[in-house]
Amino acid sequence: VLFGKAHTYEEAAEIIYRTYEYYIYRYPQKRFHGKTANQVRQEALTANTPEQYPIAPNRRIERFWEGIEKSKAKHQAQAQQ
Repeated sequence: VLFGKAHTYEEAAEIIYRTYEYYIYRYPQKRFHGKTANQVRQEALTANTPEQYPIAPNRRIERFWEGIEKSKAKHQAQAQQ
């Protein structure tokens, strides 16, 4: 965990808040070309045409959903028999 262990609800809430704060304001992301999420947001708010940062395809997730679709098709074929 980024900010340690929590022993109370208040500590957990503080850790979650600090983690969000870190990733939004301090963590530069590769997909944002080294900018933080807050920097990208501020640029988007001031630009007439905000820069696009598309999410790269995740082949593992695509294979997962392909498997789901194959399974559904198999079950539908069995139900029609």
